[in-house]
Amino acid sequence: MKPPVLLFTSLSNKHALYCAVNRQAKQFNPASIVMGADSNLECPASSKVDFFVQTPETEIWKEADLVSFCEKYKITHIIPTRDGELKFWSDHAAKLSSLGVSTMISNQQGLSYCLDKYSCHQLLSTSSPLQPIATALNPEDLKSNRFVVKERYGSGATSIGINLGLAEAKNWAQKIENPVFQPYIEGRELSAETWVDRLGKCHGMLLRWRTKVVKGEAFQSEVFQDPVLERDLIQCVENIPGIRGHCLTQVKINTEGVPQIIEMNPRLGGASPLALHAGLNSILWFLEESHGLAEKIPNSPATRYGSKLLNENGMVQIIDPFPSRQTKSEE
Repeated sequence: MKPPVLLFTSLSNKHALYCAVNRQAKQFNPASIVMGADSNLECPASSKVDFFVQTPETEIWKEADLVSFCEKYKITHIIPTRDGELKFWSDHAAKLSSLGVSTMISNQQGLSYCLDKYSCHQLLSTSSPLQPIATALNPEDLKSNRFVVKERYGSGATSIGINLGLAEAKNWAQKIENPVFQPYIEGRELSAETWVDRLGKCHGMLLRWRTKVVKGEAFQSEVFQDPVLERDLIQCVENIPGIRGHCLTQVKINTEGVPQIIEMNPRLGGASPLALHAGLNSILWFLEESHGLAEKIPNSPATRYGSKLLNENGMVQIIDPFPSRQTKSEE
């Protein structure tokens, strides 16, 4: 078996995530290569990774050039990491697969729900054991006096408006291309991460509190256990057709202790190094599945509860509560 060569796309400043992916790739095969890629030759992590290559912006990357690129660098697997590129990789996944390149990506149907917050709300409202936070195209359709305004498609965390009055929410929406409105709800936020195989089955459901959030990314996070919530979230994910690979669900626990789904992101997230450390071996399982070793993937993997992620001044550190499993800091 030739060692896999993974393309880690939209590298940006995701050095800690790159390192976590690299560790699992080498767990599969010590000779594995993870190639960081970005359209910006001088992106913050370009000088920190083992291998870096500049790519065109996905909007202008033609399929023939993509095929030539994969052949040139002997790419065998692709790990997309940014919402704005997911449709591109899903569009080309079949062609790449015919060339022996596996992409960790949901199909178009799955992406159409996850990348559209309004459509995702409509689907989950009818099929999910957990209800989503109400999402509307007009704030007057919501029974609330305070609102959250965000971009309907993709992430758009930098454009989000939080805890706004009606007039403020309408004014904020003028800054957004396709705004949607949600009621502002007091409570705690958590992220739930899982890996979904080719048959649409979840393997593991790792929960982590988002104790400090900066521009939509968890700068402090801690893994915890709640078997009932884990079971319900697995059902939620498996009820959305077409989701494959790593999936991250954001959840709000209101002041009455009721969980509600905020949104779903079918990709690795900024704090996913914690999930990959704590037992969710998404990259290892993706490689095993693509090599015909799906029987090795556990349905309920062991989880390192209590593990924490701290992101301070650009330094990402994972703290394990068990000294024998302590990990070093990563920049």
